[in-house]
Amino acid sequence: MRKIICPTDFSGTSAKAVEYAVYMAQHASCHLTLLHVVHLPIVDTSETALVASELLGEQTRDAAEKLKAMVMHLEEKHGANRDGGFTCDYLVKEALLTDIAQHLTSEEAYDLVVMGTTGCDNTVEELLIGSNTESVIEEVKCPVLSIPKTAPDPKFDHIIYASDYSKEDRHALRQVVELGSFFGAKLDVVHVVKENEKTDSEEAESFWEELHSLFPNVPLSFQEITGRHRDEGLKKYYKQTGADVIAIVRKKKGFLRNLFSQSLAERMTYQAEVPLLVLHGEK
Repeated sequence: MRKIICPTDFSGTSAKAVEYAVYMAQHASCHLTLLHVVHLPIVDTSETALVASELLGEQTRDAAEKLKAMVMHLEEKHGANRDGGFTCDYLVKEALLTDIAQHLTSEEAYDLVVMGTTGCDNTVEELLIGSNTESVIEEVKCPVLSIPKTAPDPKFDHIIYASDYSKEDRHALRQVVELGSFFGAKLDVVHVVKENEKTDSEEAESFWEELHSLFPNVPLSFQEITGRHRDEGLKKYYKQTGADVIAIVRKKKGFLRNLFSQSLAERMTYQAEVPLLVLHGEK
């Protein structure tokens, strides 16, 4: 991990994401960029275009002042750009967030996006589906860490990776292992078997042996657990172990809806608290 981008709109939710981004930058000794996007107004006449231009300029200057103050605060509190082990700067862009995030991750070598997430009732679907976070996840090819406002203080001692024994798991796990190495994190690879399905012990054993071969010196464990629903089993395991983050693979559009079903959105209690690391399985 070399460069982190953390979008902020100066809300409480994005402030929590900044805390996590700083924590990760410190441990990985990498560069952090705070990003604020100013939305381009819609204009239909030359007069409104002039007013919009003036308003845009004012918003840009105001955002730049706030970001500069944030960087100065990180310098004083955490030693950014000094002896704190990481560097930090800021960007103000007039663009869509998805467009600039895609550009920065594909052209400017940013390899992690840390974002705050919001939702009416703080269900996983409302946090991600149809939100800025979900849009960024769709556009960028690097991992995206989504942080709810109610998340606890940053900690990455214990990561849960939700596996379905797919080919995508291998590539995604390499990314999770690399991230976890900066924190000395324990990694639990969890596969949930529905109660009405039979366990394929040979497939599980083969998968575990492959993981041992791929990651011989990693503090990694494999757990195959049973639940009435896959999402329910994952929820129960998370609560029992007190993990810090859940990592999942986004294979295609709508994957989060498939993994975190409506029943989960109604019953889960951790969705407003747990950070979610969303990865792409393909290389």
